[in-house]
Amino acid sequence: MQLVGQYNAEMTTITPAEIRFEDGVLRAPAFGDVYHSADGGVAQSTHVFLKGNGLPDRWLHSPVFQILETGFGIGLNFLVAWNAWRNTVTAANARLHFVSFEKFPLRRADLARVLRPYPTLAPQAEALLGAWPPLVAGFHQLSFEQGRVTLTLVLGDIQETLPQLAMAADAIFLDGFSPEKNPQMWDDWVLRHVARQAVHQATLATWCVAGVVRRSLEAHGFTVQRHPGFGRKRERLEARFDRIPAEAFKQMVTPSRNPALARRYGPPFAERHALVVGAGISGCLVAERLARHGWQIDLFDRHASPAQEASGNPAGILRPVLSRDDNLASRLGRAAFFQTLHTLTHLQDRTGMIRYKQCGVLVLAQDEAEAALQRSVIARHDYPQDYVQFLEPSEAQRLSGTPSSWGGWYFPQGGWLDPGSLCAAALAAGASQIRAHWNTDVARIAHSGAWRVFDARGQVLAEAPILILALGAHAESLPQTAGLPLTLFRGQITQIANDPFPPQTPVLCQDGYVISGLESGLCVGATYDSDLTAQPSAAATQENLARLKRFRPDWVADGLATADRVGFRGTSRDRMPLVGALPAGDGLHTVMGMGSRGLVWSSMAAALIIAELEGTPCPLEKDLIRAIAPARFGATAPTDDQ
Repeated sequence: MQLVGQYNAEMTTITPAEIRFEDGVLRAPAFGDVYHSADGGVAQSTHVFLKGNGLPDRWLHSPVFQILETGFGIGLNFLVAWNAWRNTVTAANARLHFVSFEKFPLRRADLARVLRPYPTLAPQAEALLGAWPPLVAGFHQLSFEQGRVTLTLVLGDIQETLPQLAMAADAIFLDGFSPEKNPQMWDDWVLRHVARQAVHQATLATWCVAGVVRRSLEAHGFTVQRHPGFGRKRERLEARFDRIPAEAFKQMVTPSRNPALARRYGPPFAERHALVVGAGISGCLVAERLARHGWQIDLFDRHASPAQEASGNPAGILRPVLSRDDNLASRLGRAAFFQTLHTLTHLQDRTGMIRYKQCGVLVLAQDEAEAALQRSVIARHDYPQDYVQFLEPSEAQRLSGTPSSWGGWYFPQGGWLDPGSLCAAALAAGASQIRAHWNTDVARIAHSGAWRVFDARGQVLAEAPILILALGAHAESLPQTAGLPLTLFRGQITQIANDPFPPQTPVLCQDGYVISGLESGLCVGATYDSDLTAQPSAAATQENLARLKRFRPDWVADGLATADRVGFRGTSRDRMPLVGALPAGDGLHTVMGMGSRGLVWSSMAAALIIAELEGTPCPLEKDLIRAIAPARFGATAPTDDQ
């Protein structure tokens, strides 16, 4: 039996909303209700939700302000709040975080149509439409205004997803279709978990004055008052989360229950300064994300420039992973994939330095049984075609130019990325905040009031309250990470100067991969073994050429000019990354264990690190945060007292 608040893989299918206009008012036929008042959506949002929460005055006094909304709908409340924040907040360090839930989101085309009548919100609506994700379940964290405005859009049933959230809400927009038409949205369980996301003295506003809602809010710590309503609605509610005494509330806040609240009520940092050790993809993206939020960073690497080890390959693959049961790895990969695409857009707009191409990724089935499995996964979860689709053999062959007997998965937004260019762009975007120390080997770290890093001679290189280790394949170099269950695997790629594939060929995967369209030539790989020899081997080269032969049987590889590169990947025992605080000491964090998925996982890891440090909405479900926490090995992972 499925319990309320428990993740259910069967609920990964998202059903888009069907909409209809009647007498100029937008309706949801499935609920027999309207999306907003007939007296004006913008005016209703302003009067009920902004005014009801004392906005914009309250956020003028808070550099970081967090809003929780229970029903995204057409996004009008978010757009109105964003527009008001943009017009009233001038502080460079100000941040607005908006978290909203939606079980039946609109398709992009429908969203564009319903937002067209709001010209005053056109700039915000255009940006939202540009970032609108494929309609798949999970947390989608989108940033705007160069990272100053963040929308965490949670797609799925709120009774399952709300307990998975960690945030510190200053204001709450209690919205949704009426309790008579959509009782689950106003259920006591939902309101209980709304209260679990609220800071002490948080405010709440809603147009609903139903007695059952008032009583439930009061039971969960809110003082509720009626106020004059909007338009034809006689009354509305305002509430304040203050019935629990402040000191008693602080005692209730624990990291296992809500890490964002725990950070809000924890001791402030003496300075917003962090040390990052390792300048591969993970280290560079963590440094950039910290810089984006106003932190000063000292970045250390043993090499003369970034991306010199596993991150130094000429290209890697951008794609999520799928599974029949939508397991933890699939859920993490899906969220991280979209986070990566969003990060690429942000950094490319800032720097124009990234070399990548969303040419699609085609994962060809190796036999009839695998093709049947791929079809069943698509059918079971009913994924939208802009996320993934199954191509029959004829269509797969037409798209790839490769013989295909069984077809395969096609990810249209996937592609390839040059990791070195991503690292360079990240450091360029955060240049004013990041001080890089090249050719600097960190031999030891220690904590004494702050974290210090030392060179081999015992000299202090720098100190800061926060230290983030992104050591890649070198976890054994420090005692604080040497005990982590990481195993090294050797990977060798082969490049071929002569590229036989047409310009628009997608990345091809099947027991290895082929990436075409690179300036440096065709990239084929990668081997995967436990041999720790750093030099390329002739046997691995032949293995890669055999892979190419499977994709293009007519291609003659003999005598071609080839170049090989070896990299080492640190992989955890459960094949999941290690992201977050280490048990070794306060302020010590790690971003490691990326294996062969660092290109996709690293951006999400950086987003999670900054959320944990800042106490802002986490970009992942609690289940996933626990699944990648370093504490899962050794110390008991935290549990949620749902």
